[in-house]
Amino acid sequence: MLHVVATPIGNLGDISSRALDVLRGASLIACEDTRRTWQLLTHFEIPRPEMVSYRQGNEERITETIIAAVGEGREVALCSDGGYPGISDPGYRLIRACAQRGVPYDVIPGASAVNVALLMSGLSTSSFTFRGFPPRGPGALRNWFAEDADREHTLICYESPFRISATLEAAFEVLGDREAAVCIELTKMHERVSRGYLSDLVREFASAKVKGEVAIVIAGSNPKFRRPAGTEGS
Repeated sequence: MLHVVATPIGNLGDISSRALDVLRGASLIACEDTRRTWQLLTHFEIPRPEMVSYRQGNEERITETIIAAVGEGREVALCSDGGYPGISDPGYRLIRACAQRGVPYDVIPGASAVNVALLMSGLSTSSFTFRGFPPRGPGALRNWFAEDADREHTLICYESPFRISATLEAAFEVLGDREAAVCIELTKMHERVSRGYLSDLVREFASAKVKGEVAIVIAGSNPKFRRPAGTEGS
């Protein structure tokens, strides 16, 4: 069977006992970066099994290798550098191939930056949409935000630490001055969450140098999440 294993997004204490059992019992581990996964195994004193890198660029070839291993009766674990493999990750292609071909697999739950960011933002959790990484081009980025401009769900995306400013500016331009949060290095030692209206966050991150993983959470289209008139800059 293929086991889709969620691994910690930062704090190693967030891994589940079930995930550790699966990693101990796997004869093959497919992972985004074998060095990162080896560090995880070493921390929990798990002997190193056969490992193969499964990443963007080789996923088609390695998918066949993994499916063949499951067909041989092997226990195979799929994991990413952190969180759920398959969420903004090429592991999705392997999972879909298994679903289409009737290859048995299960999912071992664990940490997710999406849910942690949503709760840390303090914004509405009644409905939300996760959209992965936004496009880089200015026009494409504005159009990307425009698709959700009139919707009431909370919007969550990942972003490079080098593009926070451009993404916040595009969001402010298209969505208006609504509440948002920038979540950096969630669950890690240097975790940081900046909350405010988009105009505040645009100013805060205009020239800020940021390192680490970033998730941006933006309130939906609802008057209660918009900055009241006359309070700009207060």
